[in-house]
Amino acid sequence: MTPVEEFYIRNHYPTPTAPEKPELVKETWKLRVHGDSVQKPIEISYDELLKMPARTITANMQCHGNARNLFWEVQGYDGKQVSGGSWVMGAIGLAEWRFVPLSHIIERVGLKPDARTALFWSGVDGTDMGRPMPVSEILARGDEMGICYQMNGNDLIPDHGAPVRLVVPGWGGTASIKWLTEIRFTNKRVWCRLNTRGEVYIGDAYQRPEFSKDDEFIGVTADDIKGPMVTWMPPQSTLTVPLVLEKTPTMPANYPLKKGELPTLQAGLQTMRGYAWGPQYGVRDVEYRIDNGPWQPARILPPNLGRYAWVRFEFPWNAAAGEHAIETRTIDNSGYVQPATQPPNLLGMANGTIPRFRIRVV
Repeated sequence: MTPVEEFYIRNHYPTPTAPEKPELVKETWKLRVHGDSVQKPIEISYDELLKMPARTITANMQCHGNARNLFWEVQGYDGKQVSGGSWVMGAIGLAEWRFVPLSHIIERVGLKPDARTALFWSGVDGTDMGRPMPVSEILARGDEMGICYQMNGNDLIPDHGAPVRLVVPGWGGTASIKWLTEIRFTNKRVWCRLNTRGEVYIGDAYQRPEFSKDDEFIGVTADDIKGPMVTWMPPQSTLTVPLVLEKTPTMPANYPLKKGELPTLQAGLQTMRGYAWGPQYGVRDVEYRIDNGPWQPARILPPNLGRYAWVRFEFPWNAAAGEHAIETRTIDNSGYVQPATQPPNLLGMANGTIPRFRIRVV
């Protein structure tokens, strides 16, 4: 589990807090659930939310930009092909989330047969922080996503969406809208910043989504629709070793290595450790190879907390002096194998390729 104080933070705007935004005071916070495709619109207070049926789920939260550096460092793309912040492999954490399932909210309001899209909106975080989700996705796993008010057994803190946020396990973090105040159901497709100009795949390998003039556009136009929205994060893996950065356009703050510097290990028997995750189906196996040798199985350590959580793994390495490269890959329960390459996308979203860790042994 990742302690809250060590959990990554990614906001598009400065963190809104209750002194600046009275809507975020627990005593006055309200969640409005409404829309043309809702039979019985409701407004929920914080106290009312706490009295509703709730459940806890252990799940990773991960930024869409996590592992973006692999586009540059491993695949050799340049800044014109891939842009964005330098997260390396650190924009992920595992937490226990306490929430009221969306299935219960839907049961309370009742959806009309034409319900097509749910729009989750912050209302206090900038002016454009909302993201649509197909109603079909909610109906498929409405017990596993919901209106969250606790993280690791304690009330949410401002940086993680206090007092209430959405949690959508398995999807990139942007889907889990923070500081949630509104859910609107409609029979239209909805387009806004976070599924057009941001948090989408834009590149030659990705098709432009379907749209029509009858869709709803919020602060964007049809010209802004260029690629599909990022949803599920791919299977990934990492050693607990810093990635060597040489081609990354901008070095991340407080990175433990200088540009081009290799991490150092002592020669002799080492136990190499890491984390692997496969959000959609869960992790089946983890493999590693050293200096382009054969792939070998790593040992997965208990406990396995379910498909939405990462697993720890380890393997022995009798390290000889010199420079070496170690690669790791996840195989999920569908049989999908983490690939060596991935087409570039302009925003550097959801890199699921095999990382290559260069190490100097002395």
